[in-house]
Amino acid sequence: MAFGGGCEILLHCSAIQAHAEASIGLVETKIGVVPGWGGCKEMLIRQYALTAAPHGPVAPAIAAFNLIASARVSGSAFEARNLGLLRVTDGITMNRDRLLADAKRKALDLVPGYSAPERPKIALAGLSGAPAIRNLLDSEVIAGRATAHDRVVGIALIDTLTGGVSADPLKPVGEDEITAMEKRAFIALCGTPGTVARVKHMLATGKPLRN
Repeated sequence: MAFGGGCEILLHCSAIQAHAEASIGLVETKIGVVPGWGGCKEMLIRQYALTAAPHGPVAPAIAAFNLIASARVSGSAFEARNLGLLRVTDGITMNRDRLLADAKRKALDLVPGYSAPERPKIALAGLSGAPAIRNLLDSEVIAGRATAHDRVVGIALIDTLTGGVSADPLKPVGEDEITAMEKRAFIALCGTPGTVARVKHMLATGKPLRN
């Protein structure tokens, strides 16, 4: 299992060798926060690489929002690959007894000629994309599939993924700018009564609170 912070560590790795039954996900919204250790940034970058060319910066923001807001967890490494939590270059091992050996081999294969990846820059949708995602969120609230505090968390997540009111789709930003927005959203949500209630409930019962 790689949930929350464990998933965020995974997303920053140069390569992964996952067991076929790996369960992976960004589950932070269940306790009323957004991923605050690069999870929003990494999923946005991955979705941007997949969808931005034909659809512009709104499509990757929507894709990242749908995954993170729902706290979706993969049922297998193959599903994690489909969700973008694993890349096509990440390995999958069927036999658990072979996992460590396969991981060592993958690490050693990286050594010849390895260099750190180029730091990407991506365009954020800004005000051109945020309303579309808010409409999706409000539809979930009206349908009863999202709660009042889900909406509070969702709006913070939307602002992070679209860059807020100051974002300019014509001026790409780097990882540090997105990470800073992510941290601000995380800290702000930690001070809300709804998030405090969710954290207390999770610690007491091990189950998420629907408030």
